[in-house]
Amino acid sequence: MTTTDNVKEMRDNLAGELKSVIKEVETLLDDTQDQAEKKYNSVRAKLRAALDTAKTELPKATKKAVEHTKHAAHVTDDYVGDNPWKAVGIAAAIGLLAGLVIGRSK
Repeated sequence: MTTTDNVKEMRDNLAGELKSVIKEVETLLDDTQDQAEKKYNSVRAKLRAALDTAKTELPKATKKAVEHTKHAAHVTDDYVGDNPWKAVGIAAAIGLLAGLVIGRSK
C-alpha cells in the first residue's frame, strides 16, 4: 500500500466512524426527546390537576371564610349589645395601649 492508499483508507474509516457517531447522536436525541416529552406531559398533567383542585376548592374556602366572618360579627354584635360598658372599656384600653406604643416609638 502506498501512502495515498493509507490516507484514503484512514479518511474512509474516519468518515464511517463520523457517520456512526452522527447516527448515534440522532438516536440519542430522538430518545431523549421522547423522554422529555413524557416528563413534560406528566408535569403538565400534575399542574392541571392542581389547578383544577384549586379552582374547585377556592370557592368553598371563600364561602367558609365568609360564613366564619359573619358568625364572628354576629357574636361580637351580640356581646356588645349585652355588655355595652365592657365593650367601651375594652375599646378604651386598646386605644390607650395603642397610643402608648405609638407615643414611645416616636
